[in-house]
This record gives sequence, structure tokens and C-alpha cells, in this order.
Amino acid sequence: MYFDFPAFIRYNFKAFFLTKGKHYRLTPKRFLVLFIWLILYIPNEIIYHLLLLLDEVLFPGYRKQEVKDPVFIIGNPRSGTTLLHRLMNLDGQTFTSFQVWELIFAPSITQRKLIWGIIKLAKLVGAPVNKALHTLNKRTTKRTKKIHAVRIDAAEEDDHVLIHGWCSATLWPLYPIPEEMLPYFFFDRDIPLKKREKVMKLYKNMLQRHIYAHGGKLRLLSKNPDQSAKIDSLQQTFPDARFINLARNPLETVPSMMDYMAAGWQVFCDPLEAHPHKDEFFNVMGYYYKYPMEYFKDKPDACYFIRYDHLIDDPERVVSEVYDFLDLDMSENFASVLKQEAEKSRQFQSEHSYTLEEMQLNPEQITESFSSVFEFYEFSAEQNMVSEKGVLLNVREWQLARKQRRRLRAKKRRKLLRRKEIRLD
Repeated sequence: MYFDFPAFIRYNFKAFFLTKGKHYRLTPKRFLVLFIWLILYIPNEIIYHLLLLLDEVLFPGYRKQEVKDPVFIIGNPRSGTTLLHRLMNLDGQTFTSFQVWELIFAPSITQRKLIWGIIKLAKLVGAPVNKALHTLNKRTTKRTKKIHAVRIDAAEEDDHVLIHGWCSATLWPLYPIPEEMLPYFFFDRDIPLKKREKVMKLYKNMLQRHIYAHGGKLRLLSKNPDQSAKIDSLQQTFPDARFINLARNPLETVPSMMDYMAAGWQVFCDPLEAHPHKDEFFNVMGYYYKYPMEYFKDKPDACYFIRYDHLIDDPERVVSEVYDFLDLDMSENFASVLKQEAEKSRQFQSEHSYTLEEMQLNPEQITESFSSVFEFYEFSAEQNMVSEKGVLLNVREWQLARKQRRRLRAKKRRKLLRRKEIRLD
């Protein structure tokens, strides 16, 4: 099982001894954060890796598990990826995604089987398992909603599972060391080939364990903004993968992303300024926009592009289009649940509040830097097309969306003709 031990040593050496004048300077708060993190991480990882080895003895069949037709939702953070993932994940008869508790407490099949067994036994003896879970979710959601609301039993970004190999961009808030961590945000471009292969081998191994533990027949549904930088690596590892790319007007996404990242830094570090590494993440966001645009320009069957304002305006319709793109039939039960949840999503009001001025950014800088993005998605050059409160202010038709819908209709017609031919035969 791959673990980047040299990187583990380097990160922590720099975090403790090379911090002068850095945003991760070693203040008393920062020392306490690192101390608590390491005394939890190290013993837990030793146990987890032993249990991962135990999987090889108890569940060797997982290695033959296929990761068939996985679906990867990509795009910049705060672009609707979480909403689409949450809606599609309601179709439990089709998809499976890592839940928070699996990522943190149970990367191995052995751990999951043990936890499921304990929960089942607790319910048999009358323990208030559901009540305890509700209380825990309420507390974790309250404490994490400023950055990214977390529920223990909710689907989450499975890139986090790579923390167990010390090779994930998720480590950035804890170790914001640019020379070490930024290459992960440009994965296909900046990570050396041999290391990319090791990381993807580990990722595939974790997916095999997950699907195997959940019965072996479900289709992986993954949502990871950071995988916007891993498109080619994912296609090489999973040749039948399909991608759903979401994009939001940069005038809205850039300040939202800066606010999101700053909130994490304030928790784990004492940065020298309120919004550190603005230039670096300005470039990261540009890469997350442009790489999918360029990579999939001649691969229309591999990726479906969605604009955030279209998703917010009619989530039910967008999910239906995604199912058509994936050649999936939507069950009546899921269609009913989707309708209810789509209506709830329209009522959602974000508590985030920020302006470009707070980040020392201006609209002209963004429209110039992301000019190709504005052109590709036909975004308005005016700010707040869709407000953070979810109130739709203006939805413009988009040429690519029309083309994609025409392609889906043609595919549907061909599918119906094939069914008729089969019935006639």
C-alpha cells in the first residue's frame, strides 16, 4: 500500500522548523493544531494500514472488483458540484459514493464490516443509534458550515481517502507549503509520471475496496473539484469513465473560492494576511476551468458540461439530462425523490457573504484573466448573475447546452429505434 513517507517527513520538517515569514508560521495555535493532528494521525494510520493488509487475507476477492463506468463530477469549488452530487447520490440503486465516516474511520473493508456489525447489534438490543447519529450530524454540521458543511453519513469527496497515502491536495489547509502542495492542484501537468501512476493505483485500489464492500454491483459516483486537474490520469486508469463538468461565472466563483480557502487557513494556521496565496489560487482556478475545456473539446461523449445557473434554475431537468448522457433510465422512485429534493434546493440560502473588494480583486482583472472561459460558457461580464442566496437573477441560453441537448435527443431516438427493432425480431 503506497504511502509517501519522504513527503510526510518533508512536510512536517518544514511545518515545524522552516516557518519564519510564512503563512504557516509556527505560532502557539499552529503548534497545537499540528501536535493534535499528528498524535491522532500517526497511530490511526498504523492501525488503518494493518487493517488494509488484513483485507488481503479476509477479502482477497476485492482485487478482482471492476470499477465499471465510473462517473466523475468535476469543476471549481462553489460551482454546484456538491448539489449535483447530492441529488444524484439519492439514487442508491444505481450509484455509490464514499461517505464521511468511511473516508475518515473505515478505509478498509474489515473496518466497515466491523462497524456495520456493531450498528446492527446495537439496533437489535435497542440502542438509540439513529438518535445518536442525528445528534452527531447536527454538531458536525454546525461546526463546519462556515467552510463546508459535513455530515458523518453524507457522501463526500473521495480524494480525501488519499490522505491515507499522504498524497492528496486535501492536506493543503494543514500544510499550505506551496512548493510541496501546489503541484497536486496541477496534477496531470506537474506531478511526475511515476508518482502519478502510484497515486492512481492507490486510488483505484481504494475504489475497488469501496465498491466490493457495498455489494460489487453499484456504479461509482465521485465528486472532487481537485480531480479537475486529474482528467487524463483518471481516463488512463478508468477508460470507460464519464465526466460531468460544472462551471460558474468567475466573477462569482473567484471570491467564493477565496473566502472558502481563507476560512480553512484561519482554522489551521495564523496566516500573515486574511486571504493568502491569492495569485496561486487564481492560477489554480484558471486551470480547473481551462483544462476540461481543452481536454474534452473533441470528446463530446466523455464529458457533459453544465452551467451553475442552469442547475440552480432547474435541477430536476439538469439531472434528467445527465442521466440521458450516461444512458441511464431513471426509476419512478428516484424521479419522485429528485422532484422533492430539487424543490428544497431552490429554497436554500447560503450564509456566505463577501465581495471582490475584500479579496483586493476587481472585475476587470477577472474578466481579462478568464476571457476564454467567459467566451466558452457565454458568461455575462456582470457580477452576481446568480446570488449566493440562490435567487436566480438572469439565465441566458448557451450554445453548447443547445448542442448537447440536440445530441441527447438524437441518442434517445436511436435508442428507441433499437428497442423497436429488438421487439420486432
